[in-house]
Amino acid sequence: MIMACTKTITILLLTISLSYSNSYQFSNRFSFNGFDHISSKGYQESTSSISNATSKSLNNSFRNKIREYMLPIQLATFLYLEYGIDHHVNNNKKSKPNRMDNYFRSQLKWSSSNMDKAVSGSDLLLYGVFLGSVPILPFATKNEYFNTLKASLNVLSLNGIVTDIVKMTVRRQRPDSYFKTRENADDSFRSFFSGHTSTTFAIGTSNAIILSKTYPDKKKLIWFGNLSLAAATGYFRMAGDKHYFSDVIVGGIAGYMIGKLAHRNRDMDKIDLTYGLIADTPMIYISLKI
Repeated sequence: MIMACTKTITILLLTISLSYSNSYQFSNRFSFNGFDHISSKGYQESTSSISNATSKSLNNSFRNKIREYMLPIQLATFLYLEYGIDHHVNNNKKSKPNRMDNYFRSQLKWSSSNMDKAVSGSDLLLYGVFLGSVPILPFATKNEYFNTLKASLNVLSLNGIVTDIVKMTVRRQRPDSYFKTRENADDSFRSFFSGHTSTTFAIGTSNAIILSKTYPDKKKLIWFGNLSLAAATGYFRMAGDKHYFSDVIVGGIAGYMIGKLAHRNRDMDKIDLTYGLIADTPMIYISLKI
């Protein structure tokens, strides 16, 4: 299963690379406009000017191509982290919960016979309401379907990348695994932070921002509705014994911040892209201004 997913993602990445190279015409890579007449006296100065102009042209062209392909790259990275990596790690260690998490677990966890219903509720909110809204929401905007769809996919992929990296780094044991209320699964050590919660808050925040611009007179209701459903998702994750309180709180904050920052940087002017060579190895640097 993992091999099949890995091959699928590899093909997707290869397709993106090929489409990039085919559309990136060689004639667009270099520009020497304005340097047709070069005197021998000013050769050295002109050569330096040409070098600077060429470097600037390369940088601008590179930036434009990065902007064009950033979303597919993000989506491919997210899909690979989510489905192309074996999340089961053999050297996991038991993660004893702290007092706060123990307290809220004792207060919020549903009975053993109802835990699965809570998990189903969180899945319904994530996949049915929030992810389901991604292709539907743009219809509520004014002639901005594709731009709105890309904005939602941008938020979804960014949040997924951050969440998966943190989960794989921290490797916190889920409460149902630690307390043995369920059998261990491949994701039993991916508790921190809650992906359901971060995703619903990220998309909920994005939806609220988009809809508030279209319906400013209903802004408060829009924000309340989206964030309430996202909070309900987090509650169901705790009620179903899939996450601790701290997993949900951090996941909610992370999702909200990612949703906000992604829309703040939609114009790409606050994302600085540079490239260069280190030990003959090409490197790309991406800095995000917050």
